[in-house]
Amino acid sequence: MNYSFRKKNKTVKYIVIHYTGMKNLKDAYLKLNDFNSKVSIHYLISRKGEIYNLLCPGLKAWHAGESKWKNHTNINDYSIGIELENKGHDHGYENFTKKQYHSINNLIKFLSFNFHIQHNDIIFHSDISPNRKKDPGEKFYLNKLKIKRFRYLSYKKKNYSIIDLLKIYGFNKNYIKRFEKKCILSVKITLNYKKINTYLSKKFYFDFYNLLFK
Repeated sequence: MNYSFRKKNKTVKYIVIHYTGMKNLKDAYLKLNDFNSKVSIHYLISRKGEIYNLLCPGLKAWHAGESKWKNHTNINDYSIGIELENKGHDHGYENFTKKQYHSINNLIKFLSFNFHIQHNDIIFHSDISPNRKKDPGEKFYLNKLKIKRFRYLSYKKKNYSIIDLLKIYGFNKNYIKRFEKKCILSVKITLNYKKINTYLSKKFYFDFYNLLFK
């Protein structure tokens, strides 16, 4: 099992949601426990809703890779990772099960209470690494989580540009500058668009705005 110790000044602030992206649960379980894989996770949730606690959340798992969010770099230092069993886009992407949503909601409630994690700090792998990741993907529905991720944003409503909205969403400023189009793709994933492209339609602006402020 791969892990590191968290430094004293690196406290848990985020929950990061992933999918396994592997053909079955056994393969995912073995990889996440294999020292040679160079990856690990705190929690794994099967399609039956079974929760596997693979690593103590007080330790740092190797799940986020190169990542930025808000003003933080290397999100492994600040996060707890949850993997949902799903074949992913390379092996036959499928809908997540009711049992998975039930289990992840219970797990989020437990972790949020014990680590004082705010709803707007429950994020996706595609958020923190928009240039290279797209999980948990467009078939994972934010509205099935019992959270109000953007409820506590302290911004006044006005006419924002797309760049402004990307900043409010939480993307790191450096990532917006370097990977603006990838950040837009990430937002469309969160919005569960069936067609994930960089086209900036009026509908997208309207949907993005409502995601943040309604």
